[in-house]
Amino acid sequence: MRLRPYRKRDAGAVVNWIKEERTHALWCANLLPFPFTEQDFNGYLEEMEEQRGSSGFTATLEDGTPAGFFQMGINPVLNSGFLGFVVVDPGIRGKGYGEQMLRLAVKYAFEIAGLQSVALHVFDCNTPAIGLYKKTGFQETAVTPECFAFRDEVWGRCKMEITVN
Repeated sequence: MRLRPYRKRDAGAVVNWIKEERTHALWCANLLPFPFTEQDFNGYLEEMEEQRGSSGFTATLEDGTPAGFFQMGINPVLNSGFLGFVVVDPGIRGKGYGEQMLRLAVKYAFEIAGLQSVALHVFDCNTPAIGLYKKTGFQETAVTPECFAFRDEVWGRCKMEITVN
């Protein structure tokens, strides 16, 4: 697996990975409309790059096929990063690709960007993602209970963080 900067044409893959409304809400907290288009996704990423300096990254298989995506913002004052919109192609989930992608993201953050920590938010009901983040070395540092409503569910939000060794 490799990481490379996100390209606008990668939106076609990401749009196809998020097909169900609940999965969509778990992934982006409804910051994008459902269903969303390539134009919606690229527009949002451009807005976040302008407002927050966040950059998109695509994880690819050895043949260059997009396998995952995440966005990383860097806070130079705190020397920390923040991951968002973490997703892996559902057709290859459960095979270690998510863990590989996150390890590359953390390696980039620590070894290339020189950050001291990386954080992310995940909904407390998203136990597969929480397990993946823990397996990658993230630890829960805060919980905001019952902060997001989806239909008849109310979800809490966990902040997870990993620090340089």
